[in-house]
Amino acid sequence: MIVTAPLHDQSNHDGPRLINLNRDVPQVMKLLELVFGGTLDTEGQQMLSDSTRASQGPAFLWRLNPAASKLAMGFVWEVDGHIVGNVTLLNTKTEGRYQVVNVAVHPDFRRRGIARGLMQQVTAMVRQRNGREILLQVDKNNSSAVTLYQSIGYEALGSMTNWQTAVSRLRAILPPLQPLTDTATRPAAVRIRDLKRSEWAAAYALDRASLPAELNWPELPPPDFYKTSWWGQAVNMINGRRAESWVAATAQEALVGLIHIFSEWGQPHIVLVRIHPAWRGQLERPLAAKMVRRLQDMPRRNIRLEHPDDDLMMNELLREANFTPRRILTHMRLRL
Repeated sequence: MIVTAPLHDQSNHDGPRLINLNRDVPQVMKLLELVFGGTLDTEGQQMLSDSTRASQGPAFLWRLNPAASKLAMGFVWEVDGHIVGNVTLLNTKTEGRYQVVNVAVHPDFRRRGIARGLMQQVTAMVRQRNGREILLQVDKNNSSAVTLYQSIGYEALGSMTNWQTAVSRLRAILPPLQPLTDTATRPAAVRIRDLKRSEWAAAYALDRASLPAELNWPELPPPDFYKTSWWGQAVNMINGRRAESWVAATAQEALVGLIHIFSEWGQPHIVLVRIHPAWRGQLERPLAAKMVRRLQDMPRRNIRLEHPDDDLMMNELLREANFTPRRILTHMRLRL
């Protein structure tokens, strides 16, 4: 049984209370920079730095900042007028589902029950809103945090590894020595080709079958994620964006594997690799080889890829291609 504390909204006493955007943001930003600054990538550090600078101005300015406005539904823990803990709750597009982010406690105040107390406030708020579940991400190696969340009822759903490299650092992956065959039906080559415009729904179905919904963060991709049109391509070209997809298809044109690369001017290339569960262990190498060959022809930028941590074969191939695992995040859920 989970016991939740009543929501606190006091402003002059130590302990948890609802965040006050008119006066708390500067301290919260400093706390987040202290706790998370060293683990953020360049883009994240820049965003946090911009938000911190914005929070030093008048309140009406920082409330307009997107990063600061996301703090609106959350709690802080105050001690002697100083904010030493923070947690933020976000809505999702799925009714009744919420996400917890920014669980931060000042290093000098850890192991005092602050994180647990903040999480109890979050649970109480979601219950008051008739929420059904709460999702969060936690560093897989942060055993104390994982244990805390498990002790208040969260279950682990799986882990995703964030891989990063740069186009200039990529190393080629050798393709399989033997051609792929669809042995489940009859010997027939499985080939990797461009995704056809008419196959966008099949590609989405493959994506959903390949990755549990709870491992998509922060949201499931929209159903038309793989849909392309001449108008959409023209808009992307004007805005310096490009999306490309390739699929592994059987002789019967069933889609069993997929690569998707999204590029935007001045931003890292974002890569998705999806493999149907029945084809795991067979498609990793050919898909990874194709992915690297294509990326090597793209503008010299950083590359990001998130993939299930338990796909050991893909993990080895990414290391072979000179990717580096930056962090492994375990997804957890509390059902209410």
